[in-house]
Amino acid sequence: MNTALLYARYLLLALLFLFNNKEMVFAQNAPGSDLRFVTWNVEHLAENNGEGCVARTEADYTRLRSFAATLEADVVALQEVESAKAVARVFPESEWEIVLSDRPNSGSYECRGSGRPSTQQKVAMVVRKGIAFERRASFKELAIGNPGLRYGVIVRLTGTPEPIDVMAVHLKSGCFVDNYATSDNRNCETFEEQAPILDEWVETNISNNQAFVILGDFNHRIANPNNLLWSQLSEVDGESINLSNSMSDLRGCHPRYPAPIDHVLVGPSASAYYDSGSEQVHYFGKTPDTMTEDDMLSDHCPVSVDLRFNQDFPVSSAVTWTQESAEYELITSYLYKKGSEAIQKYASNSESWVVFMDVDETLLDNSEYNKRRDQLGLGFSSDSWADWVQEESATAIPGSKDFVSAVLSAGGQIALITNRDRSLDNYTWNNLLQLGFPINRSNTCIIGRAQADRDAVGKDGIVNDKDLRRTNVAGGMAENCWAQHPGAKSAWNQKLNVVMQVG
Repeated sequence: MNTALLYARYLLLALLFLFNNKEMVFAQNAPGSDLRFVTWNVEHLAENNGEGCVARTEADYTRLRSFAATLEADVVALQEVESAKAVARVFPESEWEIVLSDRPNSGSYECRGSGRPSTQQKVAMVVRKGIAFERRASFKELAIGNPGLRYGVIVRLTGTPEPIDVMAVHLKSGCFVDNYATSDNRNCETFEEQAPILDEWVETNISNNQAFVILGDFNHRIANPNNLLWSQLSEVDGESINLSNSMSDLRGCHPRYPAPIDHVLVGPSASAYYDSGSEQVHYFGKTPDTMTEDDMLSDHCPVSVDLRFNQDFPVSSAVTWTQESAEYELITSYLYKKGSEAIQKYASNSESWVVFMDVDETLLDNSEYNKRRDQLGLGFSSDSWADWVQEESATAIPGSKDFVSAVLSAGGQIALITNRDRSLDNYTWNNLLQLGFPINRSNTCIIGRAQADRDAVGKDGIVNDKDLRRTNVAGGMAENCWAQHPGAKSAWNQKLNVVMQVG
């Protein structure tokens, strides 16, 4: 085997050993305090006194508003609200941002008992002012095309260590059996249509490593053993996932219906923040054993959980060793020194030649990024990774700059084939320049990963999503190397002899 390629193989194996394929992500600044998430079905909350199925008085609204303040909530999912004005009577706009479902108004019906016309039953979310968030599109899919069913409401918290999608739901009522699929109840048939839609939303967020919280009136006793919906939500491809249910060990508050149907579910990527033991049902001024229906301000009590963002998680030994040990620098510097010696044999080549190199953990050290992730106990997310790349804060792997200099001094070119997204190439390039790598567009090409690279896998000669880029560079067909830099065309619009691959 060619000596240079042999050294490159040793370098590749050593770097893989050193970095242990660890997932990493940069976390934004955590909020100064923890967040409390609450779900509350406020039972036909109307804009005006005396309207709707629960004809409240001014005194009733005052009691609701006073009670809401005792929740000490930060994010509240509300069900059965007529409008944003109705919500503001309990959660004043001076203190709360109100996000209302954009479901069109549905028809009214005659309330049982009173005979009054009903008001709208929509879903809303309120977020305490000062908490950074983005409004997302309403999750209309839960309505399955039925104008009488509720949309989900979604916001994305952006001031948390990683973005958290929070969805408020109010599912179809009247299906209280554990296995809805075996029931011929018309309500269960409707519920059976909603369940896979909710499950798909959960699985999509899990596959994207997106942190999420679902809270609301499920109208279903998913804390019961062997409940079908819970088994579907808490598994992906037959494997259990870390999905937390606030009501796993709690009872509901209604004197006649102790099995809870209001839940807060915390998805796997947010589980590091979940304060197990913070779950509580907020009773209306009475203990659960003495409260009667007359005590209730609505026919559901609020349910809450806390997420804590200031927890201290241990930094892994791999990160500590990378950042603090003398051995790490000695090993990488030695390997790059041997690589530099091996490359000298190509200095007299008459043919143009190139070295393929990876970027992450080959030229750029992302261990700081690892450390931040470890300290917060977080999992990987593509959005946070992009934030880190754009920060341009990675440091140089010891010995890597000397190796790059050796290749370029010997007359070679370097093609950086990185699986960072192609849209981030300029940030990566700037990071390398700031660190003093002696690169320019004629001697060094950078090509991040694009969809075309993924689509090419499995085609003739393409085994992984870097092979297309390698083939194009070697064949002088990598237009990405010169399209934005016409002066570099002569260097890259030619066939190149590949003498080494380092990654």
